[in-house]
Amino acid sequence: MVVLLLFNKALNWTVERMQDETQIKSELLLQVLFGLLKSKLLVCTDINEDELDEDLKDTDIKLNYSIRLATNFKSKKLRINLNVPLKSVEQKDIEGVHRTINDDRKMVIQAAIVRIMKARQTLKHALLMQEVIQQLSSRFKPNIPVIKKCIDILIEKEYLERQPNDKDVLRYLA
Repeated sequence: MVVLLLFNKALNWTVERMQDETQIKSELLLQVLFGLLKSKLLVCTDINEDELDEDLKDTDIKLNYSIRLATNFKSKKLRINLNVPLKSVEQKDIEGVHRTINDDRKMVIQAAIVRIMKARQTLKHALLMQEVIQQLSSRFKPNIPVIKKCIDILIEKEYLERQPNDKDVLRYLA
C-alpha cells in the first residue's frame, strides 16, 4: 500500500528512491514490487514483458531500475487482490526461533525433573525418565537425550546426585 501511495507524489521512481522514501527493507520491497509488476499495475522500463512473464525472480530487480505506474492499467475483475504472499521469515529467524524453543523446553524439562524428585526424594533413573515423559507429553514429546542432558545439568547445579552405592538411583538434594 505504501509503495502505491508513492505514486501520488511522482509517476517515476527508482527502486533505491522508493526504499529511501518508505524505509522498507530492500528484500521486502523487492518482493512487493515483484508482485505489483507481475499484476501489471506497475511497469519497469528495464524489464521487458517477456522476462516478466517467464522466469523473473524478485532478486532480479536492481536498485537502479526505474518503476512507473501503469496509467493504462485495466482489469476485467471488479476487485484485484494485491495481497501477494511474501517470504517474510528468513532462515536466520527460523533458526533463532528453534533455538529459543529448545532452550525453553530444556528449562521445562528441568523444572519437571525437580518437581518429580522433590516429591519422591530418591528415584531410579528409568522411572524418572518415564515420569518426565508422562508429565510433559501434554505439552510436547521430550527427547530422551535432552532429558539425560537436563539430569546431568541438574547434577552439576547440585539439585540432584547419584547414590554412591547405586549409580542408577538419583537423590534430590535441595
